[in-house]
Amino acid sequence: MTDDHAGLPVEALDTPALLVDLDAFEHNAQRMADACRQAGLAWRPHVKACKTPELARILLDAGAVGVTCAKVSEAQAMADGGIDDILIANEVVGEYKVTRLIALARSANLCVAVDDQSNLTMIAEQAVAGGVVIDVLVDVDVNLHRCGVAPDDAAALCLRAAELDGVRLRGLMGYEGHVMGLPPDEKERETRISGELLQQARQSAEAAGLEIRVLSGGGSGNYRFVLEQALLTELQAGGATLMDLTYEQMGVQGHRRAFSLSAQIVSAAADRAASGGGAARAAADAGWKATGRHTGLPEVIAPHGVRCVGLSAEHTHLALDHGATLRPGDRIRLIPHYSDSTMLLHRTLYAHRENIVQAAWPITAAAALH
Repeated sequence: MTDDHAGLPVEALDTPALLVDLDAFEHNAQRMADACRQAGLAWRPHVKACKTPELARILLDAGAVGVTCAKVSEAQAMADGGIDDILIANEVVGEYKVTRLIALARSANLCVAVDDQSNLTMIAEQAVAGGVVIDVLVDVDVNLHRCGVAPDDAAALCLRAAELDGVRLRGLMGYEGHVMGLPPDEKERETRISGELLQQARQSAEAAGLEIRVLSGGGSGNYRFVLEQALLTELQAGGATLMDLTYEQMGVQGHRRAFSLSAQIVSAAADRAASGGGAARAAADAGWKATGRHTGLPEVIAPHGVRCVGLSAEHTHLALDHGATLRPGDRIRLIPHYSDSTMLLHRTLYAHRENIVQAAWPITAAAALH
């Protein structure tokens, strides 16, 4: 953590500047932690969006039992930042990645998803050689049809994990990503079906004499239903602690917008003649290289009367409603459409309270590609 910018107003930062409102983030984290506690589930939030150990520590302070990552490099960044209880909720495959996994297991309590016997055996053999033990969750396909064994095949892989030295069977996981954009009624129904598939796999494994301690899954877009249905024991949802337009469209309620981007007007020259001397259009210095765009355009929240109508590599294309004015050097504040595809584009996150910078944090997992 650095404090070179501490005490500055957000408007004094160079642009584009990626911002997190600590009051809003802490509110969201506590809301999710309390909801999990009341439902009797452990909370292991995914940090693929926030990508900074400093934000992960806020999640742990709120009540998370650990964090979830997407890949070894993200887990490494978390461990380097002092986070020592980490689930990698994806398969870690290949000699290079498994070697890194074993090395990381010497400094953190790791759990990893598996859905293949040969991959499981490689991890186990290298763990034995490295003198470590790695927990595993057998990944079950709960109708996403991406990764994971069929529910009927989960028991066999669980048995193999229980037999091998170097690994320890923790339980099962299944990510129901296919439900996130569904209408509420369908989302509730499909969330239940996914949870029941994981329960089916659990029953088969327990019938074979195995202990299944953890059923892990859930995302921000459906976590309300996961908690209501109580078919899982662990919730992985974490992105809604930042909150963005994607989660709002998914129907996440009661969360505050914690994630924003400060940009600067670089041109307001367009259409002056047609608009009687004022600019009907303007451009700011936060294009898709700063905002991301694969899910949609950002929303301008300040000043009023300004809309984002497009993005190019380095520019935000803005339309001004009647009466709105902008000049070069003016600041605008944007809400990115999806935090996952914005955070990774930046290397510094400015934490603020009431628009006063508290700290500048390196986004250590932003360049994590492997």
